[in-house]
Amino acid sequence: MKTEDEIEKLFERMENQLDVFEPSADHKARFLEKLQEQNKVVTLHPKKRNWIRPLAIAASIAILVGLVSVAPIFNAKEKADLASVSPQMEETQNFFTVAIKTQLEEINKNASAETTELVADAMIQLEKLESSYEILKKDLVESGNDKRVISAMIKNFQKRASLLEKVLEKINNVNELKLSENETNIL
Repeated sequence: MKTEDEIEKLFERMENQLDVFEPSADHKARFLEKLQEQNKVVTLHPKKRNWIRPLAIAASIAILVGLVSVAPIFNAKEKADLASVSPQMEETQNFFTVAIKTQLEEINKNASAETTELVADAMIQLEKLESSYEILKKDLVESGNDKRVISAMIKNFQKRASLLEKVLEKINNVNELKLSENETNIL
């Protein structure tokens, strides 16, 4: 009974504030009309084209084309050798390059008809070592200056220098043998 008393008191307090009037006759019709308007599809900007998406796509394509056209420039810079690792490695590379060049010049100067096959075979082996050095240069870029690749590059230089040294030694032996045979033939 207590709750009924409380409800009675609430209605008494709000007696003049409550809406007790009947709705107008066309109230139902206006309400249904508003509901139907909500169900309609409303376009905020009819026939207005949004250019942001096509512009973003075009910009993306332009960036991709730019990257593809610039990629060969970056690839050229990515070719590395010992000189790109450190100043000490640059000195090592320069030393071997000069030594190999000097040995090649000496081989060409001392080569004779008897040693042409020996020289030709040495040049084929030298080209193989140089092509493996090119592969090592690519590996150096991919590995991020891995010490094993650097060591392999130095060993490649050493093999080339050693090969040319042996060829030069054989050429000198052939030339000495030829000279000694000519001396004995004269006597």
